Amino acid sequence: MPRRADTTEVTLRADDEKITLGGAVELDTTYDILLNGQHVWSLQPGRDTTTSDSRLVAPWPKALHRYLAGRAEVTLREHVTGTVAAVSEHTFGPDSDRQVSVVDSSGNALVLDKWGRLIRPLSSEGGADVEELVSAVVRLLDVLRDECAVPAYIAYGTLLGAVRNGQLIGYDNDIDLGYVSAHQNPVDVVREGFRVQRVLQEQGWVVRRGSGARLNVRLRMRDGSMRFVDVFTSHWVDGVFFIPSDVGARIPREAMLPLSSVELVGRQVPAPADPEALLAATYGANWRTPDPSFRYETPRWLSRRLGGWYGGLMKSRKHWDAFNAQARKRIPAEPTPFALWVAENYPSQQPLIDVGTGTARDAKWFAHNGRRVLGIDYSSGAVTRARRSSRAEKGLSTEFEILNLYDTRATLALGARLSRDPEPVDVYARFMIHALGDDGRANLLRLASMALRRGGHFFAEFRTVQDMGQPHVFGAHFRRYLDPDNVVAEIETSGGRVVHREEGHGLAPFREEDPHICRLVAQWST
Repeated sequence: MPRRADTTEVTLRADDEKITLGGAVELDTTYDILLNGQHVWSLQPGRDTTTSDSRLVAPWPKALHRYLAGRAEVTLREHVTGTVAAVSEHTFGPDSDRQVSVVDSSGNALVLDKWGRLIRPLSSEGGADVEELVSAVVRLLDVLRDECAVPAYIAYGTLLGAVRNGQLIGYDNDIDLGYVSAHQNPVDVVREGFRVQRVLQEQGWVVRRGSGARLNVRLRMRDGSMRFVDVFTSHWVDGVFFIPSDVGARIPREAMLPLSSVELVGRQVPAPADPEALLAATYGANWRTPDPSFRYETPRWLSRRLGGWYGGLMKSRKHWDAFNAQARKRIPAEPTPFALWVAENYPSQQPLIDVGTGTARDAKWFAHNGRRVLGIDYSSGAVTRARRSSRAEKGLSTEFEILNLYDTRATLALGARLSRDPEPVDVYARFMIHALGDDGRANLLRLASMALRRGGHFFAEFRTVQDMGQPHVFGAHFRRYLDPDNVVAEIETSGGRVVHREEGHGLAPFREEDPHICRLVAQWST
């Protein structure tokens, strides 16, 4: 039986920071939180709340904060039964004339997913949109089977929805596929995965790599929106079946192969031989009960093993996608002081590589001044917007590409390409070094070393340790504060030499912020 609090009625109180539950709350039941009738969040009280004065408290998720302004009827509803347990009213902030609405710029409803992100759920899609998505997924499954020669199947939430009721899960927003590798050794599994990636790209699919055993295929829909398909490599090692990054269980081979089929939105799609065995290993014994608040509790041994085998190429990617989408509205279009300084002190018509191009304002400014520019960024949204805005400005010699500096293979490929460019290039990295972890910073310098051996300069501007604790326009945000001596030592270790260095305030003022930064210019040529 579900566990309940002591009293007989459920109570709900909301304020600007949190919701407070009391009374007969079922601790093991999943509840939906509705704002003005819109489902925006789900939680399980026994897992997702803390206790204060005998009541259960849950702070509003960070992703919802920017939407919490105005009047709202806050509803607590049991997810499975749809029973309304409690209702409360609250006005967020001083503006009582507006209503809280959690929608994107096109008016599409958003809901919090299990990773704490606001997504456009599949439940908001029309029938034609869902049919278009499923048709694309079926084509991808066919290519994986026929061209890539791997037994591919639907997995994770996609399999869960198909087995439950033949539909996609309404509060999900992507598609999950897997394929069974022919190999056991992780090195061979990764090599096979790169082969699969090459074949997909040759067939015209847009593919990004998330780890040694995970691909992400991007589907452009007719309405211009983007949908995502994760493709996971699965395989056995010593009788344990692994699917990165959350499954490691003793599932026998006959439970997976040969593949069977299940119905998904009226189409027959490939599935494991025993879908229920995989779903139980993935979601536990209660996998049949819908739970939008579900979170993976991956054992430490499994995370360490899969991380050691396949690494991870997604470090901070979601953060930068979200940051670029929001911050671009507050960033001016004119070039930065650093771009002006570089052009004045190191005039050149050589091609320029803008690493971490962001809104592309510097990249486009250099191009307007006659340079051929390649802008690269970690964020696919930033690259897409840069391409679109550059096309609108006729005559610019610009290209934009996605580069993951945590992916050594991709970094080496770009470095080799730049080293063979018909003329030497400059590498420009404004506010980039302090936005990277140690391995990403090492790869940035590796890229510079490969690209600049024939000539050209490396231009870098970054925050120093003296900027730590100072007020920042974008608040608490992923950044490191670096000792310039250490950065210089890293450049010298990688074979470069610093030819200019300056530090201080007044170099990169932005609104009310005047950060303490360091500017470096380095060379790798003799």
